[in-house]
Amino acid sequence: MIEIEALRMALAKEQNAVRIYQGLLAQHPSLKELFSFLVTEEQKHVLMIEKKIGELSRY
Repeated sequence: MIEIEALRMALAKEQNAVRIYQGLLAQHPSLKELFSFLVTEEQKHVLMIEKKIGELSRY
């Protein structure tokens, strides 16, 4: 269970990063390419962590 708890903490951090970058994207349209890239990368991390939590939850 410790692994799942650690992954849930990581998931919360990644989700927060997505929100931060989305906010920065809205505030700084001139940096759209950079912040769009960062949002996409963080969303990938969210999906990977969610998948791993799902795998570990089956046991």
